[in-house]
Amino acid sequence: MTIAIITGASSGLGREYVRAVAEMMPMLDEIWLIARRKTQLVELAQSIAGRRFRILPYDLTDPAALRKMQGLLAREKPQVRLLINDAGAMHTGPVAAMPIADQLELIALHAVAPTVLTRLVLPYMARGAAIINVTSIGAFTPSPNMVVYSASKAYLLAYTKGLHAELRCQGIHVLALAPGLMRTGQFSSTASSRFNMAARLPLLNMAKVARRSLTLAQRGRMVYTPHPFYKAFRLAAALIPDALLTYFDQV
Repeated sequence: MTIAIITGASSGLGREYVRAVAEMMPMLDEIWLIARRKTQLVELAQSIAGRRFRILPYDLTDPAALRKMQGLLAREKPQVRLLINDAGAMHTGPVAAMPIADQLELIALHAVAPTVLTRLVLPYMARGAAIINVTSIGAFTPSPNMVVYSASKAYLLAYTKGLHAELRCQGIHVLALAPGLMRTGQFSSTASSRFNMAARLPLLNMAKVARRSLTLAQRGRMVYTPHPFYKAFRLAAALIPDALLTYFDQV
């Protein structure tokens, strides 16, 4: 059985990945959908004709869910052609004021879960398979009031770059998608004043981002940042010292 696994599949970019994978990867026998909200996963699967889905309503912040995934893989022994680590959260505010549970959720979803899932899935991957880890432009520089979010995304970016180099000789492609602003559930639920400037930033088309990143992953790209504006930010973050960037972030 040949499969793809998509986390964070119930909404936002994850939902667009499901649609893109269903269209662009006809060789798959099943697409495994992971998210906390079972109802939304079922509705999404029912809206796409002609494809077979497996609904996995797992909370990836819970170690028990990762153990369930390990057991499922061991029983089914699938050929995994694609793993997309898209599950994420957005909590903003000063570290001293943010609940510890929120901080741990960011670390669990952006760092721990992708690391564990990748390790679980790799034994079932062969040449031509791909992994896409969804990080963020927030990974390029530390961000006051988004300290844990940026740090957890920075971990995922560094992890993906290293994994890209490590697996290249095996013919397994690993891509870090580092997008800018998208109208996801995370964006819509964020009330921080930091995002009042969002109206002046380019909004990315999630469907196009999903499809383009799938193509680039198969071509062996290591990092993909959509849109010239965000590419320029990535370059600036590489050239300007963090101390200077974080200073202007606070003024």
